[in-house]
Amino acid sequence: MISKEQLLKELKDNSYVMLRQSAIAGVGVIAIRDIPKGCRDMFSKPDPDDQWITVTKKEVEQLPEYAQHMVHNYCLFDEEKYYVPAEGFKKIDVSLCLNHSETPNVISINDGDYFEAIRDIKQGEELFIDYGTIVDGEN
Repeated sequence: MISKEQLLKELKDNSYVMLRQSAIAGVGVIAIRDIPKGCRDMFSKPDPDDQWITVTKKEVEQLPEYAQHMVHNYCLFDEEKYYVPAEGFKKIDVSLCLNHSETPNVISINDGDYFEAIRDIKQGEELFIDYGTIVDGEN
């Protein structure tokens, strides 16, 4: 459990982004202060208790439209399956709202455990990732 002092330090030193309307699509991750190249503190650190359940595309197609929409928009996938958070969408990591760009300013480290700024990102700028590079070996 984190102490109050640790929380206040985290809020002061490592608050970099928030969700706002995206100029590209729906909601995006926007820098609320300058983010230096190499920064990996924009999002939560990986939680060893987080679990992902593999769901086939056929199983997703059988869900109600609203649930399909969430899986399509917030989950990693390959040609056959999606990787869905075991807790569903009751709580969501801000990084799941990164929008795609072929000229990203953030890259995935260790299959999305961390994200790193690959250049300086200015306050007010949207963070983007190339979806094809989130998981090693996928394009």
